[in-house]
Amino acid sequence: MNPVQQKIPCVYKIGVSDEVSDKRKQQSYKVTAMQSLNANAQDDKISSAKSTEKLDGTCCLVELFEGEPWLWARHDRKPSKIGERRFAQYKKNQKENELSNFSWNPEKDFKEVPPNWIPATCLEVVDGVTMPDKLGHTPGWVPVEAKSRQHCWHLSAVSLENGLALVLRESPDYIGELVLEAEPLSNLVGQTCELVGSNINGNPYGIGTKKNPLHFLVPHGSLGVTCPSPVDQDKMFSWLGGETSVAAVEGVVWHCDNGVLYKLHRHHLNLPWPVPEPRLSRLPVRVVIEPMELSKGEATVDEGKHGDDIFSTLTSLNRQRFDSLRHLHRTMYPQISISDKPS
Repeated sequence: MNPVQQKIPCVYKIGVSDEVSDKRKQQSYKVTAMQSLNANAQDDKISSAKSTEKLDGTCCLVELFEGEPWLWARHDRKPSKIGERRFAQYKKNQKENELSNFSWNPEKDFKEVPPNWIPATCLEVVDGVTMPDKLGHTPGWVPVEAKSRQHCWHLSAVSLENGLALVLRESPDYIGELVLEAEPLSNLVGQTCELVGSNINGNPYGIGTKKNPLHFLVPHGSLGVTCPSPVDQDKMFSWLGGETSVAAVEGVVWHCDNGVLYKLHRHHLNLPWPVPEPRLSRLPVRVVIEPMELSKGEATVDEGKHGDDIFSTLTSLNRQRFDSLRHLHRTMYPQISISDKPS
């Protein structure tokens, strides 16, 4: 599937209103889908694109760092106070909330980035300078640091010493099931993934607890979903707003044959998220993590825990099937009391 290296456009034309976003409370404007399809979607053959589940996590990249396969965390270059003021003034003066004509100054309008930061690919480069998109986003990546508190949840989904990642994807052997496995990071180089789990975005999937968190990587495009064609928005709205378990998703991402991606979030259609029983939380899952010898790495700042602890625990459950990710977590930590609710 196509990696996520830039902001994905909505599959429909969007309107911007001067009200607080339902998705991001700190965002002073709201983006909603209009009735007509995105102008480029037909040319990109959206009707034949593969539809996949949009996950509510944080985007990651697996790429080489100092010659080793490594996990990279998403880090956008953000506008400075000067840039924010200029953009806010521009938006205020636009009668139709048209933002695409604003001109960013990449040398003055943005904050400094951390060491080893790299910009995402697919961004426009002018005279050697990576240009932001029309909303001022410059997506990029930083390698996770082995002892960083900022990256502790990323680190809980990998064993950097052993070059392994805890990966969730569709089972190739059992239809309608998931498989949780330890995969070499070298197999994922060049791919983007979604980090999902207990301490990510308020844990909309109800996986794990604060005391015993569980995090894993889901390669983008690896969870297919059957939904109506986005060409008919009424059918798409009825499906996404319905009560079927397969539609209990944050949204849909379409992967076109030419590499272009389009998305639709429930909030684009003024539909609520999270929902009580998300699809990801309902699917059965098998653990496929063979017993292995893990090196004794130093503990991270994740309250003394290490990613290797998770791998070791899961090897004892190898080849077992569980009704759901929540069932798996309860089996991993049978001592959890009923009062220890998902974080």
